[in-house]
Amino acid sequence: MPWAESESSPSSNADSPLNDLEAGTQTPSSLPSWDDLSNYTRSSLLWHSQRLAPPLQEYPNNWSTSSGSWLSNLPILIVPSFLQKYVGGRPSPDHKLHKIAALDGLRGWACLLVFNFHFLFTYTWKVAIGWGFAKENFSIFQLPIIHLLTSGHIMVAIFFVISGYVLSYKPLKTIRSRSWDQTFVVLASSTFRRGLRLYIPSIIGIAIVMAAVRMGVYNYSHVVVNEGQTILGTNEQHPIILPTFYMQLWDWYRTVVHLTDPWNWGLYYNYYNPHLWTIPVEFRCSIVLFLTILATSRLRSSVRIGLVACLLWFCVRWGRWDVVLFLSGMLMAEVDLIHGIWENPAPAPTTASSVDSTPTTTKPFWNEKAPSLPIQLPPAVHRAIRVCHRNRWLGVFVTGLYIGSSPNNGFKWTPGYIWLARLTPKTYPEPHRFPQTIGAVLIVLAINRSPAIQRLFTNPFSQYLGRISFAFYIVHGPILHSLGYSIMPSIWAVVGRQTDFQAGLGFLLGWLVCLPISICVADLFWRAVDIPSVRFARWLEEKLVVQAGWTNDLPTSMKGKK
Repeated sequence: MPWAESESSPSSNADSPLNDLEAGTQTPSSLPSWDDLSNYTRSSLLWHSQRLAPPLQEYPNNWSTSSGSWLSNLPILIVPSFLQKYVGGRPSPDHKLHKIAALDGLRGWACLLVFNFHFLFTYTWKVAIGWGFAKENFSIFQLPIIHLLTSGHIMVAIFFVISGYVLSYKPLKTIRSRSWDQTFVVLASSTFRRGLRLYIPSIIGIAIVMAAVRMGVYNYSHVVVNEGQTILGTNEQHPIILPTFYMQLWDWYRTVVHLTDPWNWGLYYNYYNPHLWTIPVEFRCSIVLFLTILATSRLRSSVRIGLVACLLWFCVRWGRWDVVLFLSGMLMAEVDLIHGIWENPAPAPTTASSVDSTPTTTKPFWNEKAPSLPIQLPPAVHRAIRVCHRNRWLGVFVTGLYIGSSPNNGFKWTPGYIWLARLTPKTYPEPHRFPQTIGAVLIVLAINRSPAIQRLFTNPFSQYLGRISFAFYIVHGPILHSLGYSIMPSIWAVVGRQTDFQAGLGFLLGWLVCLPISICVADLFWRAVDIPSVRFARWLEEKLVVQAGWTNDLPTSMKGKK
């Protein structure tokens, strides 16, 4: 796999099932040996220019020649990776699909739908309300399932389920193969790199927004916010313009401090990029997940599943919906490993003293043919039964989409979702998170088991969205707050906003401007920041980790002793 590391690496990721923001994107099979950080910076710039024309990868001694080379290849650097072949760059290589590539595509689409939500909810509350609420609100976009196109909270739940699944898949696989030493190595590596993986791109993204504030990029958007005629929906946190650069720099520093605070379990919405509230949540829940895997690593599978299920219920009762999603991903990964969803299951242990004595099957039960019936039925009935049996995971998928369509506001008074409100624990601080949790789990569960559904997320466009998803998530908010806020008043000044048709036309025109620009900027951020940050974290770990046979950290009296 192109993102796998060498097996000898302490942070080996060769068995990583997903090209995920947890594992990094497009990582090579081995990392270069950088002697110092300056060499790293230069090498990282070269690394993500592999698709560029050869002159960009050469550094002539003559400064003017070097500058000319960079300038001539500047269009190749700034255009999206999928367009570089049209401006002289090398064509993008074919990306071989890995086993769980569908989840990669799912995450990409989830990011795109989050963009839709954040684009719309600034100007209207309709995206947070379901069909038939208050005996009105009968827009087609408020219908169940269709509502997902403009609803963002369910997408966050999907992010967290995927993270729990991916982060736990490999350590659980090593646990089931009794590779305890490898389990420790995987968990140690994941824990060390997790914060770097999440926070480096996020902090750089906030720094770019801070620089844009000082350059006046947000001046007009502040005028739009203050005049109060365009922002009729959610007026979320907007970058503050301070009198001096020194004050702005300290404000950015305090923002980074609060963003990286591991002790505060509250949701932190910073003013530079409020959508990054999910990053500290991801980090804290990842640490809880790693600790849970470590604590249960020597237990039998049945015991581990039972204890994690009890812990999940405990988190439900205390309203920790974020941890519930991560633990749900872990449980799904364990069950998939037991039944050999993505690979042939390991043979069941034969000794009574084995730690993990959970039997395995040679064929997943959902791949078996429909059982023969003891009575004779007409052929049409037989065909109907077999079609239902074959499409049962499609039914689970549609059910997940329906439940996940639960609106953010007033779902207890929304037709079709009142029964879900009655099931929601009173302990949930945000009640709408509970049905959306159920929907996210069902969606991921169905995708993992249905090749037909997987095809929706393994096409080239979906896979591309998955590759740039983390970068897209980081950059789309600042673009909507600067460019989006600035152009929407002008668009509605031309097309009008008095009728639903005029308002919708304005939304469409603004969306057609902001989305392509967000994707292009995300592609650049992915190549310039996201990928190098992954490699930096792995390079740093390789430099600091204690290799096998290393004795320099031991006291002199202990060196050479076993």
